[in-house]
Amino acid sequence: MLHLIQSDLYKLRKAKSFWICIIVAVVLSSVMMFFLDFTYKAMGNVQSQAQADEQMLQENGVNISMGNLPANHDDLSASALLLSQFASNTSILMAVFLSLFVGSEFTHGTMKNLASKNFSRTQIYLSKLIVGIGASFFLTLLSVAASTTVATALWGFGDVSSSMKSTLIKGSLIELLLIAAFASLFIMFSMLVRQNGASLATNICVLEFVSLFIMIGEMLFKKLFGKTVTLSDYLLSMNMNEVATNTLTGKLMTRSILVGIFFLVVSTCIGLYTFNKRDIK
Repeated sequence: MLHLIQSDLYKLRKAKSFWICIIVAVVLSSVMMFFLDFTYKAMGNVQSQAQADEQMLQENGVNISMGNLPANHDDLSASALLLSQFASNTSILMAVFLSLFVGSEFTHGTMKNLASKNFSRTQIYLSKLIVGIGASFFLTLLSVAASTTVATALWGFGDVSSSMKSTLIKGSLIELLLIAAFASLFIMFSMLVRQNGASLATNICVLEFVSLFIMIGEMLFKKLFGKTVTLSDYLLSMNMNEVATNTLTGKLMTRSILVGIFFLVVSTCIGLYTFNKRDIK
């Protein structure tokens, strides 16, 4: 097992797609801080506009929260925006490099060679999962570090009380759990599809359109029946956004942790089962 993990780490280090995604994540997260600085200077009170937009969306049955945004430019600080950086642009970049990382194993015949050697399929799958989650953590934390550095240069880090420090630590750990669940989901679909392009397309569609369809369904249900359903509360992306931008209550933490564990365990079990049952061509 350790040999498999070392081999996958070596392949990941040699993969150009991984390093390109890291560069893109760092650049985008850094540029976003300059964009926020410009937006707050141009718009003034951003929070009031965001709250008005949130109310309008919720009245139409869209379950979405704009969170506790800084009210104006003077309230901006690196610490105030730190958690929001976990839910910025890393998920789609994870989908890209994990799809290519796993899909290329099938495309190049590497997976078939591994399965023919003295390694169980469970070991092969878990090795990909462990390395994929570790790589996702690395990309995310590097992106957060870059954006925090730029934000500190622009507005300062800000005062951090003991309660806020606890919130940042808890929120960061929950975000990492949700990121691990996303990685597990992307690896599962890549193992099911087994082709570079198709894996990439599938993972991006899952990431971008599932939440959209559920939110549209909630809105239609509200219009047709006058009742609000909140299925989106149990989406990974929604929980990432809420942990990043809302007050970290016990209810929110419990729900996010359970959602993360559910997706992590279920996607791993499905991936392991199908990988063990299907032939590798």
